[in-house]
Parts: sequence; structure tokens; C-alpha cells
Amino acid sequence: MLLGAVPALAQQAPPAGREPLRGYLIAGAGSSVSTPQTALTVNAEIAENVTSDVQVYISAAFYDDIMSQAAKDEIALVGDALEAITLQPWSLEGRDRARSFTVGGKFLVPTGSPVRPYIGGGLGVLNIHRFIRDQFRGNITDAYGAQFGSADGVFDPTQDNTNHPMAEVAAGVGAAIRRAYVDIGYRWRKGFHNVNDSVEVSQVGVSVGVKF
Repeated sequence: MLLGAVPALAQQAPPAGREPLRGYLIAGAGSSVSTPQTALTVNAEIAENVTSDVQVYISAAFYDDIMSQAAKDEIALVGDALEAITLQPWSLEGRDRARSFTVGGKFLVPTGSPVRPYIGGGLGVLNIHRFIRDQFRGNITDAYGAQFGSADGVFDPTQDNTNHPMAEVAAGVGAAIRRAYVDIGYRWRKGFHNVNDSVEVSQVGVSVGVKF
């Protein structure tokens, strides 16, 4: 009877909130850190465990501004030139809003605890929408693009949105706390335009959600 009771005890379900991690759904916010300016980013991610140490994930992110320094410098020079030529005040500012969609995988470092560092990466698409505005004339994106093009080569001025294939590297720490999941992570993303031109953006942030 004693030997029979031991296996039966081992088969009992774990207490509520301590079930093995099968996956998670999280959302969060952070900032881009590799562009000339620090800007808001928001993201959402869903993942599922393939094994206890390997996950596959799908993530989506929004970046408020990832415009390169080359593009910002050109906009400032154009504003100065227009002011000198027209003898009218010009005050130009630019912004590259972007969205990304990634599919990838992570390796979770075995720690024997609910807190687990991870590394990973994936492939996806980076979408960029450029906005150029003059303080006195409003949105002049189309006219600017037709006349001056793109200094950094990562935006097609003939289109409203430009898509780039993208690669991503991920690193961070995830923690399963009862039914919640918390992720503190870093993402490095690179969108490829051609051999010479690319756009890079790094993101740090905190995300919270539910595990399942």
C-alpha cells in the first residue's frame, strides 16, 4: 500500500499558479536607443514552448521615430537653403514611424527557477512611414520626397510606406510569477534595403502579460 501511494502522490497536479510554462501573451513599452533620438516603442508578443528550454514566438512592435541622423541633417540643410532662396521662414522637422513583425525562436537558460534568461532571434518585415512637416506649411512629405529624395537610402520617396526584410536578435530575462509573465528584454533589429543601405534600431523595454 505504501509503494502504491508514492506514485499516486507524484502524479498529483501542481498547485494552481505553478503549472509548467507552456507559453505566454505579453505587451509592453520601452524606448529605441540606437537612433539619434530616444523615442517611444510599444510591442506585443505571443510565444509557445516547443520544449522546456526552447520557445517559438511572434512579435509586433511600433516605433514612434527611427529616422537616421543622415536624413535629419539633410532636412535641416534643405530648410536653411529654402529660407535663403525664398526669403521666407522655413522650419522643417522629420519623423520615421515604423512597425515590425517578427517570427523567431528563443533558448531559455536552465536555472531551476521561474526566472530564466534567454537569447534568440528571428526574421520579419520592417515597415517605415516617413513624415516631413514645415511649421508654417504643414505636411510636405510628398513634395519633399519628389524634390529631394532620401538621403539615407532606406525610404522610397515615391511610396507612402516602405517595407524592408528584417533580422532580429533578442536577449533578456523572463519570469513566470503565478499566472503572470514578465519580460525585461533587448531587441536589435536591422532592416535591409540593398547592399549599401540598411536601417538599424535597438529597443529596450518591459512587457507583462499572462502565461498559459
